Amino acid sequence: MAKPARIVTYVAIFLIAFYAIISIAYSLFDDMDGKYPNMFVRENIHVDAEQTVGKLIVAHSNAIVSGKIADSIVVVDGNLTLKPGAAVHGKIFVLGGKITIEPCAIVKKMPIVVTTPGYLVAPVIIGALFLLGTASLVVVPVLLWVIGHLFKKTQWYSRLIKLFQSVQRRWPAFYILTSFAISALMLTAFSTLAWKTMFRRSVDLFDDAFIWIVRYFASVALDQVMIIISLLGSGLSYIIILVAAIFLLGRYRRWLEIGALTICLSGGAALNLLLKHLFQRARPDMFRMVQESGYSFPSGHAMASVYFFGMAAFLIMRTVPTWRWRLVVATLAVFLIIAIGISRIYLGVHYPSDVVAGYAAGSMWLAFCISFLMWWEQQRRTMEK
Repeated sequence: MAKPARIVTYVAIFLIAFYAIISIAYSLFDDMDGKYPNMFVRENIHVDAEQTVGKLIVAHSNAIVSGKIADSIVVVDGNLTLKPGAAVHGKIFVLGGKITIEPCAIVKKMPIVVTTPGYLVAPVIIGALFLLGTASLVVVPVLLWVIGHLFKKTQWYSRLIKLFQSVQRRWPAFYILTSFAISALMLTAFSTLAWKTMFRRSVDLFDDAFIWIVRYFASVALDQVMIIISLLGSGLSYIIILVAAIFLLGRYRRWLEIGALTICLSGGAALNLLLKHLFQRARPDMFRMVQESGYSFPSGHAMASVYFFGMAAFLIMRTVPTWRWRLVVATLAVFLIIAIGISRIYLGVHYPSDVVAGYAAGSMWLAFCISFLMWWEQQRRTMEK
């Protein structure tokens, strides 16, 4: 059993590291208007006196800074030395090492330092982040269900239901427009990411750091698991699920949903092919565990998993009578989508920004197809009256 002091140390490391990750992640896509390069390194580095860097992240190595850091510094399992004349304008995090600030070095904010002699911080940080992410996929739906269950017992629930029903009667196209607005929002997100990725090159730091996190616990056994997960987002799996879905929908004569599902899959595949040839980003070449052809941006597996499993989850949730099981279906879909995206990064065939762009483009297309299905159903109801 771990000693209480060590447990407290682990908790403190996690909390400080979590704050550091959130602080850095908040600005990972901001490249200081393109003025200064961001750097992620896994070897000893010296920032010269004439050199200016935006953000500096160092893993398992030492950093010596004699120049200017316009943003922040994060050193994990290494030491940081600020030489005379060095200037750091942002936050400084040294996790698992020491910091030495020599005279005449300028530090604008108080450094946060966690010294852990004898053991590494990186496994604790990365393991905790993965556990936190996995747990959130379970805890968040449970919290939503509990909140919804308690809310149903209040007087506001019936009033809100009546309001929604009134809106639906007055403006039957309200939900269609809402879905279309979500589609437009995701299109904006994709366009912004594409601009930052392909033209401003401001997501390289995000790509390098996230690849390091995903690949940190790489092993032969995990390789096989990731290959299997990646195959769930391939054509054969989709064909099997699609045939089963069409059979079930046809059995209940849900022809419009079959049409919407077909349009969603075929149109999404065509859109992904168009986007890949529009941007023509080469795939990563650092390591490649499986062979893939074609361009990298956006990730076809990530994009297809969103609009395929998203549409499947939407169709299932429409037939499920309780919110509890709807949350279960949505949670399983989200978990599968995230796992497929991570597997593509782990296998070395996509950058993290490719996967994020795939999620944005897939969400845009999914919301559009859902709004199209609801418009189609409304037109049929109008014709039947």
